[in-house]
Amino acid sequence: MSRWKVISLVLLISLGIGCLVPAATFWWDSKDQAHSALSTPDSEQIVSSQSAGRESYHFGLEQGVLSVIEGKPGENGDVVISGLSVESWPKEIMEMAHRVEFYSLDEVQSFIDTATESLWLE
Repeated sequence: MSRWKVISLVLLISLGIGCLVPAATFWWDSKDQAHSALSTPDSEQIVSSQSAGRESYHFGLEQGVLSVIEGKPGENGDVVISGLSVESWPKEIMEMAHRVEFYSLDEVQSFIDTATESLWLE
């Protein structure tokens, strides 16, 4: 057999093995995790179990100063950020801010950036 036939044969075999092994391991791993339709929890149980171990944040407004507080809305927690300027925020955003629960500080920052966009101020 010529050299290029041997090299192409080796490449084809290695490509086949490279594709089959990850697919087989994924199948083997997910085979043990099959779920029955009879034991499906309702959506409230899923949401509560997913959010049970997460940190959450919400806004608090005291004497015209907006703060980011750790915990669910309505709970008293540690103040993470304080002294946010909200004078330029629309009234609708301020009313909504107290009811929103955030799961990361990135989400809080995104909300603040959205509220301070010039589009709302026009």
